[in-house]
Amino acid sequence: MSVRTETIGDATLILGDAREVLPTLGLVDHVITDPPYGVDFAGWDADFPPADFWRLVYGSVKNGGNAVIIPGEADLPAKARILFEVFDYQWVIPWYKPNAMQFGKTGFSKHSLIWWASCGDPTHRPSMIDVLVVPMGLAEDKAIGHPSPKPLRVMAELVGNFADIAQTILDPFMGSGTTGVACANLGRKFIGIEREPTYFDIACRRIEAAYRQPRLFDEPVAKAVQPSLLGDAA
Repeated sequence: MSVRTETIGDATLILGDAREVLPTLGLVDHVITDPPYGVDFAGWDADFPPADFWRLVYGSVKNGGNAVIIPGEADLPAKARILFEVFDYQWVIPWYKPNAMQFGKTGFSKHSLIWWASCGDPTHRPSMIDVLVVPMGLAEDKAIGHPSPKPLRVMAELVGNFADIAQTILDPFMGSGTTGVACANLGRKFIGIEREPTYFDIACRRIEAAYRQPRLFDEPVAKAVQPSLLGDAA
């Protein structure tokens, strides 16, 4: 697959297959990504990246950096087995979506999981709440031309908690560029990889627009802390 690179502010956007691009990159500080699921990719046995791919991701992160992964709810045990082959995870963060359309057995209207794993010796432990409360389906998240964008508020919360100003975030599944927009807004550097030209172009436009706005390096406002579902985190 041919590779195209665009540089916008402190963001480097790469149109290409992450499996081919990752080995060519230098080390980054952290990975924050929403990998594809429910999509069949040639060469993958299932609709979630296999352990070999996640080993490429692990090898791209500096010792002590973090990998933050949103795996989706479907087939979570199988995905967990894949991630456990590579990462020694340290926290699973429930993401509560109070205005979603579905209700689970716990009484939450909708919930997902966010995995946090340290790569190598953990030297940066973010102060993260046990339950991340962010609605989904807001107007600004629906109108960007991608079938399953993550809310900007979610990605901004993760970027602000896991990365310091001027550190570099890698998203090997950039999609419409939401992680990159959060990085632009919060003064973090960004490397994004996306294989679909339509979504790549959307990401370029969104990140360019973010850099045209006044850049306020404020951290995301902390959400109200919900009662912990996890107990004391390791």
